[in-house]
Amino acid sequence: MPLYLNSFPVDVTPPEVSLPYADYPDWETSTFAKKNQFNMFEVWRYQMSPEEQKEGPNTVRMVLLSGPQIPLGIQQAAFDLGRFWRIACLFIEDAVANHFAKLGYAVEQSKFERLVLRHHPGSPDERIELATGLAFSARRPFREDRYGFALSFQWVVRAMFKDSLNNDSLARIAQGMPVIYKPAKGAPPELQEFSHRFLGRVRSIDSTRRSAVVMCRDDEPRTISLADLRLESSPAVIRVYEQTIRSRPGPSQILRTIQQLNLSFTKENRRNVSALRDRLTKIRAVLQQAGSSRDQLILPLASFQAGSVSIDLNPSEATLGDAW
Repeated sequence: MPLYLNSFPVDVTPPEVSLPYADYPDWETSTFAKKNQFNMFEVWRYQMSPEEQKEGPNTVRMVLLSGPQIPLGIQQAAFDLGRFWRIACLFIEDAVANHFAKLGYAVEQSKFERLVLRHHPGSPDERIELATGLAFSARRPFREDRYGFALSFQWVVRAMFKDSLNNDSLARIAQGMPVIYKPAKGAPPELQEFSHRFLGRVRSIDSTRRSAVVMCRDDEPRTISLADLRLESSPAVIRVYEQTIRSRPGPSQILRTIQQLNLSFTKENRRNVSALRDRLTKIRAVLQQAGSSRDQLILPLASFQAGSVSIDLNPSEATLGDAW
């Protein structure tokens, strides 16, 4: 009996792409250029091979995948996606994220995955909003299959506090709590890496109720405006919020709703024994609704290179061999 995986085969066309690039003598120099000259571009960098380094002293190549108009005078080269498979994975993830953004989904990105989320109207608390969607990442499963790529998906349920710590009730329980940095305006350069992400834990709130000292996850204490901070909606924080502010005894209504949306529990509040299968069904339904076919989702590349990404909406199968 086959086991269905939350992984879907993907083809990228064309298999060889023409992209602009710039070479640098070391990683530090390329990082400076990435943050300044090319900060509006989607880029990918790699250590050049000895053959590529023969042309000069440069050792790091930065490939421009997408962005505003290509700068004048920049070089272009052909990149085989069998060798530069990471470019293909970024192509796939960018195409999916760009498509769902056009459909009205909020798009987020971490070091390991992308997320597309849509508001869910059924929150049991007016101060907490819920969202459902997909987390995904592209990969090349087998080195031998040079042009064989796959997308792995997870069904995601997210809870978020609507108000910042300017809300006095939330500020009263914030000390020691984890917070998300969500700047009302653009984040300063030193805080850009934390924008819309976990920042750290609140150490103290000043007497004017305007700012908080946060021990950030890079072990640096920083003073941040309360308007730019949101409590992280972890189960522990939600329980404190319900017990302290809402004075709700018994099981958490919010956490139970999240468990139902995550398909860990049924609507009858019983543990769902088919949660993995049901989540895969949800994933397929979202992908099918995002396209015009039940079996395939074809998206244009969001790149300087014209092309397409074709996602087979029939999940990959795993079977046990005779040795089992």
